[in-house]
Amino acid sequence: MTSEKEKGLSEAQEGTSGADEQAETRAVVRVGGGESAANELQAGGDEPLRIPGELAVLPLRNVVLYPMAAMPLTVGQPRSIRLVNDALVEHRIIALVASKEPEVDEPGADQIHEVGTAAVVHRLRRAPDGTLLLFVQGIERIRIAEYTQLEPYMRARVAVIPDQSDDSAELEALVRNVIDQFRSLVELLPHVPEDVILAALSTEDPRQLTYQIASNMRLSLEDAQEILELDDIRD
Repeated sequence: MTSEKEKGLSEAQEGTSGADEQAETRAVVRVGGGESAANELQAGGDEPLRIPGELAVLPLRNVVLYPMAAMPLTVGQPRSIRLVNDALVEHRIIALVASKEPEVDEPGADQIHEVGTAAVVHRLRRAPDGTLLLFVQGIERIRIAEYTQLEPYMRARVAVIPDQSDDSAELEALVRNVIDQFRSLVELLPHVPEDVILAALSTEDPRQLTYQIASNMRLSLEDAQEILELDDIRD
C-alpha cells in the first residue's frame, strides 16, 4: 500500500491544507543529472526524448514540478485518468501545470498558470479503486501558447522555454555563494533528506542546484511558481 508521503498531488487528490500538502510532496522529490534533462531522459531506447509541440495538460494541486525533478503523483479524476491512459499510448510526455485555485477539483484553462513543466511518465501502477499512481520526471519548462482542446481533458500547443545560463565567472561565484548559504541553512531544515543535501553541496551545475534546493524548501505555492517562471538562472 502506498503511504500519503509517497503520493504526489494531481488535480484529483483530496488532502490536508495546501501548505501541508506542498511540504509533504517536496520531501520525496529528487533531482536528476546536471545536463539538460531533455538529453538525459531516454524513451526506453537510445534516442533522447523530444517534447512535442502539443501536449495534454494535467493541473497540479498545491505543488510545482521543476525540470530535472521527479515526484510521485496520484490521479483519480476520470478526465485525468483518461489523459494519462492516452499519453501512455502516445509518447508518455504530459504538461504538468500548477493550478491557481487548488481548492477547485477540475480547474479550467483560465484557472491554471501559463508556465509549467513537460514531464515524462516513467512508471504507473493502478490501484484497486481505479486510481493511478504515477512516477514522473520533469524535462523542460514550457509555456502554454494556445489550448486546442478542453474536453474530455485539456490539450495545448506549448513552447519550450529553456533556462538562460552561461559559464561566466560571475555565475560560478554565485553558485559558490548559494552553496555556502545552503550549507548554513540546512542545519535549520531537518526535513531535507541527507542525500539531497550531499547532492546539492557537490553539484557545480547552476540549473540543477537551483531546482534541487527549490524542490526541498518549504515554499509557498506562489513562491515555487515564481521560481519556475524565472528565465535567467541568476535570478
